[in-house]
Amino acid sequence: MTSLDVQTARRLILMVAGVYILLTGGVELSKLAGVTDAFTAAELTRKLTTIASLAVGTVIGFYLASGQRQS
Repeated sequence: MTSLDVQTARRLILMVAGVYILLTGGVELSKLAGVTDAFTAAELTRKLTTIASLAVGTVIGFYLASGQRQS
C-alpha cells in the first residue's frame, strides 16, 4: 500500500466537499421545485452529511496511518 501524502489528502477532502455541495444543492433545488417534500429533503441531507463525514474521516485516518507527516 502506498502512503497518502498531504497534497493527495487535501485533494480528496476537497473532492468530497465538492460532491457534497453539489448533491445537497440538488436536494435543495428539488425541494424548491416541489419534487420532494421538506421532510424527505431533510432526511436526504442528513444522510449525505453522514456519508461525507465518514468519507472525510476515512481520508484523515488513511493519512494518519501512512506515517508521512511534514513539520
